[in-house]
Amino acid sequence: MAIVYDLEHSEVGRAEPDCATTVNHRGLPFLGPSRSHEICGGPPSIGGPSPPGSTQVQRVGPVIYYGEALLQADRKRLRDTDAVGLDETRFNKIGRYRKSQWCTTIADVANRQLIEILPSRNYIDVARWFDDQPHHFKENLRYGALDLSNVYAAVYSVALPKVTQVVDPFHCLRLATTALDQIRRRVQVEQTGHRGRKEDPLYRARKLLLMSADKLDEEMTERIETLLSLGDPTAEVSLAYRVKEALRDFYASTDIELAEQTLQLIVDRCTKKAMPRELQTLGRTIKRWFAKIMAWHEARVSNGPTEALNNLIKRIKRIGFGFRNFNNYRIRALLYAGKPTWRVLDSIVVT
Repeated sequence: MAIVYDLEHSEVGRAEPDCATTVNHRGLPFLGPSRSHEICGGPPSIGGPSPPGSTQVQRVGPVIYYGEALLQADRKRLRDTDAVGLDETRFNKIGRYRKSQWCTTIADVANRQLIEILPSRNYIDVARWFDDQPHHFKENLRYGALDLSNVYAAVYSVALPKVTQVVDPFHCLRLATTALDQIRRRVQVEQTGHRGRKEDPLYRARKLLLMSADKLDEEMTERIETLLSLGDPTAEVSLAYRVKEALRDFYASTDIELAEQTLQLIVDRCTKKAMPRELQTLGRTIKRWFAKIMAWHEARVSNGPTEALNNLIKRIKRIGFGFRNFNNYRIRALLYAGKPTWRVLDSIVVT
């Protein structure tokens, strides 16, 4: 039996395998003559009968034509998972002012698989997609990874209320490093009246400050202390550096209670009025996302696989020199990073 996919009516059915679409050993459509001409009465070449849907194949391209049929017919592509991730990626820029058009990547972070790409990052569109999924898929989910996005947090809260939300460690640490860099730049201007130059102590320390303390040797540690003593008389940069390292210690801790105490101490110290305004902002953000940041120690789930899949999606965009048709973009990305069951092509007849 062969799977029949009707592109016009988007229906999947069954048919006899007398004129099945031919694919090669790599799962790609073979558009030249095949063994099917022995049954169908002649090869699909000049002077012979045209294969079903040949005009539409030429119009939309074989990859899109057969790719859409494969994704519709593949019932085993999506596996049961207990963790999903949400992230945004830019599709293209449109209009006179080149406004960015964003889409949402939905990934299986447990199996490192692209589940779906939605043409929007709007709360309603993403929540509707989850609401349309089978009941068993939603019931199996335990964790939802995300960056510090209010939209995706709302999606999890409403569409998947039983899921534990986990903030990605990279994005949380980036908040601390960004605050550190902002303070360094501000102090630089306040002390010298200009932006960093190669002879300025704070400018020379900029890369060392972003490194983890456990990766610094004695010489590098001594250099940081010397440069900070010369360029940071108010000790604001030193304070931000210690906060950044405390947040790293939070993620490195294997004791959940100790980690919670460390994170609470960061919030208490940073939210004091005497602290630099950049650290106050950091403290308020961590306080607002406290439970979701702490959830990492329970789940040990990150949004890293989603970011990696976004990289694969961007590779597809580079190969295609950009896309303007979202459907073509979605199909190619799912074929590349969605782990389709290629052997299903052997039994697909597109009509």
